[in-house]
Amino acid sequence: MLTLIALFLAVAPQGNELERIENLNPKVRLLAVQMAGELPNPTAVSRLIGRLADPSETAEIKAEAQESLVSITGETTLTDLAAWKAWWDTSGKVRYPETPLAPAALLKEIDDRIQRVEMRTNAAKQEVRAIALTMAVAIVLFIVVMLFFVGHVSSKIKGWRELVGRAEIYVKHGQELTERTDKFAAELDAKKAEVAQFLERLRKEHEEGIARRGDDLGQELAHQLRMELQTLRQKAERELQQTVTDLKTQVEAAARRAASEVRDRAAK
Repeated sequence: MLTLIALFLAVAPQGNELERIENLNPKVRLLAVQMAGELPNPTAVSRLIGRLADPSETAEIKAEAQESLVSITGETTLTDLAAWKAWWDTSGKVRYPETPLAPAALLKEIDDRIQRVEMRTNAAKQEVRAIALTMAVAIVLFIVVMLFFVGHVSSKIKGWRELVGRAEIYVKHGQELTERTDKFAAELDAKKAEVAQFLERLRKEHEEGIARRGDDLGQELAHQLRMELQTLRQKAERELQQTVTDLKTQVEAAARRAASEVRDRAAK
């Protein structure tokens, strides 16, 4: 819901705020400079640098322009006009255009980023499923090998049955983990559909006003999805690794006990 609210604020019409940054009235300029940093408005970067370069500009407005530039760009090391101009000439004007994208171009960019996020989500989902399936197969093969190795110890059949029962529980646990992974992936798909529906409504209601921040919000959505998928993948790997470790420890302990009893019987 927070993401949707931020998206609405980004695409809602913002009036003539860029022109107000250069308004003749200093009070209007001050308010416009502050709002450019609070929104933030990427297309205002060049005009904010212009406020710093204006020798007749007030110290208060220049200070606010500096804060807004840092808020928009994240460049905390740039503290004077010369540094901002050098940054603008090398990389700033490429990253922060002076005019907003056309609504159609911005909508296309948002759609493209949603499709890329969807592809990465599906790939991560397949990867998590493959990891869970591989670990489950490895557990089953390990149990089969151990059963074959100690199958001649007939007196331990009951103990091995209990071990197999525990192994089945571990396998079931792995299957439940896979189901949770699928459920999480479905929730991600639902969130993606919700975002797509919201964008469609915005396209119909505010088609002429969508002009800013589509790229930043697409990156934010992609970052959130990547972090959630990475957290799920790490959790799945830790749980499956712990399951294999516990099972291996129990099997090795049982094997040692069986071998010890066989040696004791042979010694007698």
